[in-house]
Amino acid sequence: MTAAPVDKPEAVPLATVKALAVRELHKFPEFNGAVPTNPTPLYFPDGRLAAYEFRMVKNGKTIGYIIVSANRNLPPAILEAGFGKKTPSDMMKELAARKGVKTYRFAYFSGLNYGILAGAKVVDMKGREYRKPEKYILQTGAYAGSWDTATQYTTQAATLIDQKVLWDVPRWTESDPGGASDSLPPGANSIGQISTLANSYDYIGPNADPWDDWDGCAPIAASMIIGYYEIQYRDSWYKEAVIDILHETMLTDDGGWTSTSNIGRGIENFYNRAMYLHSEGVLYYAPHYTYTTSTVDNPSNSLLFTYVMLEIGTNRPLILTASKASGENFGWSGAFHTTTVAGYSSYSDGTKYLYIHTTYSDPYTAWILLDSISSSRTLTLVNPVKVS
Repeated sequence: MTAAPVDKPEAVPLATVKALAVRELHKFPEFNGAVPTNPTPLYFPDGRLAAYEFRMVKNGKTIGYIIVSANRNLPPAILEAGFGKKTPSDMMKELAARKGVKTYRFAYFSGLNYGILAGAKVVDMKGREYRKPEKYILQTGAYAGSWDTATQYTTQAATLIDQKVLWDVPRWTESDPGGASDSLPPGANSIGQISTLANSYDYIGPNADPWDDWDGCAPIAASMIIGYYEIQYRDSWYKEAVIDILHETMLTDDGGWTSTSNIGRGIENFYNRAMYLHSEGVLYYAPHYTYTTSTVDNPSNSLLFTYVMLEIGTNRPLILTASKASGENFGWSGAFHTTTVAGYSSYSDGTKYLYIHTTYSDPYTAWILLDSISSSRTLTLVNPVKVS
């Protein structure tokens, strides 16, 4: 699956990299008791050895990963760390499978940016293909002298100091079309006043909806949180059903717009609505959770990031609505957009990112810069309560 490292002067021996990994692990208390295993070489797009990924294993289970530099042009440090069952090499294997590539090496472009090397081409995580460059230009400078320092490591580039991602949060968007001929049943947007005619709910699921094509970013964002807790709803049929239900409980209009004041209320109403549809035979599986929510309007950057860290730290994804935000491969400006927040990261130079599920398919996920988020923003915190 992967080739042995190329023996070049700038490449650092694996034994040295392992020693560095152990030395630097104290910076990541989340890995206390975990052991770095299964070193996997990562290469720059031009084929030179860049780093090693180590799977962090505790009690026989993968709890995250670290990527440690193995090139004298990179700082001698843990370049990034992540927490969860899936590592970057796992994601790159999935990419290779999607592209039908059987012989390849793992590519490392920069922090949180990976791909595969397959012959004379490079494939990024979005599946885009490029010609393999003759020389990959590093943006971080040379650190050969730092590697020669026996007791002190000097880093001139920002390094990852904290990160957590909830990899189990579904990554999806809607796919059912609009334009169904059926009109909404009486009281469809009013909990407790719903028609008892099951055939009035044919649109629940992948069938065409009575509203326009777009179900709305808020229902889609919330549906991924519902799917995170309600694993029985993770197939393609129930994905569309959950989105359709939330479209109604959030009072989303036909064009897909949802008031932020209705996002939390719609999530809280999901259980009763889904139970009703279960009793009517529309849903085979009943929900297992009720939900309470709270809304934080226009928090400062510091407060916003604190809320995200606390929620993700307790394994609870949350919802962000803002009029502007941007990252390396995704952004929006002008209209309010709602996304699912599934992770965060912070760096030694003070920059911070949120890992979001975009509600779109291109890309499904993105890292957005905290400082890029507009001052007009709302967080919706979601707390599940198991009932069955």
